[in-house]
Amino acid sequence: MVSIQSSILVGCLGSVAWVRITGSANQENAGQIREFLRGRMDNGWTRFVIDLKDCAGIDSTFIGMLYRLAVDVISKEESGSVEVISPNDRNERSIRKLGLDNLIQIDSDGSKWAEERSLIEENLKHPLCQGPKSREERAELILDAHEALIEANEENRNRFCDVVEYLKQDLQSQASER
Repeated sequence: MVSIQSSILVGCLGSVAWVRITGSANQENAGQIREFLRGRMDNGWTRFVIDLKDCAGIDSTFIGMLYRLAVDVISKEESGSVEVISPNDRNERSIRKLGLDNLIQIDSDGSKWAEERSLIEENLKHPLCQGPKSREERAELILDAHEALIEANEENRNRFCDVVEYLKQDLQSQASER
């Protein structure tokens, strides 16, 4: 079995912050991606493109993080957007199955951004590199993402209630150990 090298490339084009993920988008790298996107949003950016063309898989933490970002972006700027482009069938199904395609726009074939994709190549030279998150930071990220999924779609409560409860207990345990 051949392993795909994971990478996260970030860049900006005009008023759009762009993230391209190769490999997997999951709880391991969702925090780094969130920090980049939040940093742009804190500086007034309200349009975000997440390019999943070379992304093999996404998990619920990554999807919940994107949803939370989309909610915050749209509450800040009605014309703001979080768009996922070129997801493979499985990644697109994951987003739709969780009921999040009403807020996260999906461009299945990436045709909406065809012109920008060629321009962005020059700007996506900067890998997103940050150290690993602490156990507590990771647990808080995963908890927030899964609570966002439940807020987004009540049907997700049964899917993730055990995860949420476990993470709350884990965080309480970590706090009492300090």
